[in-house]
Amino acid sequence: MKNNDLNIALPEEHYKETYSLLKAIDKNKIATWLLEEGYFPEQNILPPSFKVDNFVLKNVPYIQNLKDPPRRNLGCVSYPKSFLTSRVYGIQHPHNYHDIVYWLIQDWAAIIDHIFNNDNSIYTYSMPIPIDANCKGKLSPLRSGRLIYEWIEMAERDLVAEAHRFKILIRTDITNFYNSVYTHSIAWALHGRDIAFSDKNIKLIGNKIDKLVQYANDGRTNGIPVGSAVSDLIAEILLAKIDQNVSLELKKENITFLGTRFKDDYRILANTEEEAKKILRVLSEEFHKFNLLISENKTQILYLPEGLFRHHNREYSPYSIRMEDRIPFKSFEFKLLKVLDIHKAYPGTSIIEKFLNELFDKKYNLKLDFSNNLKVHKKEILKTFSLLFLLKRESEKILCYVMAIIEDIYLMDNEKYNLEKYLREIIELEIKNASDKKSVFEIVWYIFFSRYLQLGVTISPLIDPTLKENLLLKSMITSRQKIFSDSGIKLFKKPKNCHNKKLAEQLAVFNRSKE
Repeated sequence: MKNNDLNIALPEEHYKETYSLLKAIDKNKIATWLLEEGYFPEQNILPPSFKVDNFVLKNVPYIQNLKDPPRRNLGCVSYPKSFLTSRVYGIQHPHNYHDIVYWLIQDWAAIIDHIFNNDNSIYTYSMPIPIDANCKGKLSPLRSGRLIYEWIEMAERDLVAEAHRFKILIRTDITNFYNSVYTHSIAWALHGRDIAFSDKNIKLIGNKIDKLVQYANDGRTNGIPVGSAVSDLIAEILLAKIDQNVSLELKKENITFLGTRFKDDYRILANTEEEAKKILRVLSEEFHKFNLLISENKTQILYLPEGLFRHHNREYSPYSIRMEDRIPFKSFEFKLLKVLDIHKAYPGTSIIEKFLNELFDKKYNLKLDFSNNLKVHKKEILKTFSLLFLLKRESEKILCYVMAIIEDIYLMDNEKYNLEKYLREIIELEIKNASDKKSVFEIVWYIFFSRYLQLGVTISPLIDPTLKENLLLKSMITSRQKIFSDSGIKLFKKPKNCHNKKLAEQLAVFNRSKE
């Protein structure tokens, strides 16, 4: 990729800088990061007990015969996206995951050149490798997809700076993207469909990855597992080819446009409604070539400045506590209820996560101030616990935030106010409720938290026996690795051994050091 134009658009500048920073990092460092930090889903999905230890890149792949690979199943946990929908996160057998990394790294320079090609006018903001412009040649341990709303907002801010040159904003995405990916299309994206088809001996990297993904998921060709950094990287490989094809086709038709993409979420600037419809037609046709479908109910053609700024962010701005050093309980209570109102008006956004993230400063200190009156102080603590669990009912995906905030309060005030019994009763009730609705995601977190704080919760009788067959849950119940125990890779540590830092520091969702 060349960068000779000093007057490039901000999305293109971001794209080229990302490419340059990636090229400066030794590929062995990237392999190590993918194996050790990128294996499990991001840290708001599974608690810190699920941590990879000493997962190193071998000199040869584990699976030597890809014509007859072992058939394995994913480890799965269901994570609520909204009140009515869930996302299933899939964890691949470490041997399959290792070998995908092995083959990607074998041809890493070509992979990067494929993703960051010169033909694109749609610029990605979702490269999963965590780069840092201030530390060229180094990687952050953080997952770059953390706090998704921050990355989407970065893309949108960059697009705003270029919007004066256009009249139309297109918003669209792909229906059920990760679960719809046809694994054969990975090779189509890298090598071309005809060349991929002719590779009967599985010599091409794209076909090797295809086989490894398939047989980590019981031989299925539909879907890539959601959650790992490798899956996000495969998504970028596939979508980069679609973006390239769309860009080239629209340039042939002399259509001026500028696009950004976060994973499968597109924002494209155009000049006329007619051209916007052509862009959507071309995009839809390219999706179809890769067995993907455009999401019609999420597709919009808007006249600028409509759509540049998210309504829920505008409504939240007066209640943001990002710049505040401390927040009194009464103010916290009021703002939490306002945030809940905004969430209900705009369901499916990450506004609650944003608010809870802002409760911590850059040094992971909780900003919340309770009354100096001892009796009132205790009441405010109990109200905070209750409010947080009520808030969790509205958006179960905030559970890790709730745990981190409660831990901070508990460590500060338990001895003074004997919070252990009260918190134990809450956790026992929540485990029972989670079991009734078959939420392995919640149960895993509650068991972790109860053992992490040594609350003495009675666990086993509270859980539906059928749920205990889930290997992630079984690992947490027994405090021993039950997931992929045949792999020789350590994937679990006991909750009591996770005390090196408090949760707010362990969970990347609270990291604000680069703001």
